[in-house]
Amino acid sequence: MKKYPAVVTADMVNSTLFSRDETTQWLESMLIMLRQHQSLHWALKPEIYRGDSFQGVLKNASEAMKVAILARAIMRRHSPNTDLRIAIGIGKIEPLTDRAGTSDGEAFRLSGHLADNIRKQKARIGIALPISSEPLNATLDLLETLIESWTPAQSEVIVALMHGHNVTQIAEKLSISQPAASQRIAASKWWAIENFLTTFPKHLALYTK
Repeated sequence: MKKYPAVVTADMVNSTLFSRDETTQWLESMLIMLRQHQSLHWALKPEIYRGDSFQGVLKNASEAMKVAILARAIMRRHSPNTDLRIAIGIGKIEPLTDRAGTSDGEAFRLSGHLADNIRKQKARIGIALPISSEPLNATLDLLETLIESWTPAQSEVIVALMHGHNVTQIAEKLSISQPAASQRIAASKWWAIENFLTTFPKHLALYTK
């Protein structure tokens, strides 16, 4: 599989239901977690723009789904009404400067166009590639049925799992019993999410040979 970068463009859903201070604080704390996650490799680390949106560039597009799911889980911890729309553009970037606003290329244009149109689709994670990727987008529709049902408590568990914590560590971190932690993991359908994250590079390889 060729190694393509990915431009991740996201904006908050229902941001008008919350104060500007709340949305800014939530976005900033989320971006800190994304920047510091050891398995994510950024060409341009994500930064806030337009108040309730952010954009970043991954060196390897195969990490894009991990970013999207983790970012939404982090945001959904706060309230059932907090969420993100995430538009992932995969392709060439030229030039890549030290800022997203002055960079350009195929991936930026694909991500930007998708970000403008993602409200028209049911899934809140979308992927745009230079070639048609309808089967992949159909898979994202199925993924959406899982993510949209996460409660704040389940989202908190997903965040912990995506940072490599086990059931014992999650129970200690959240001050709950291990059976309660296990129940939240089961209710979130983590087994399916984990399998999709593991196999996502193979899905992507079908379109980036």
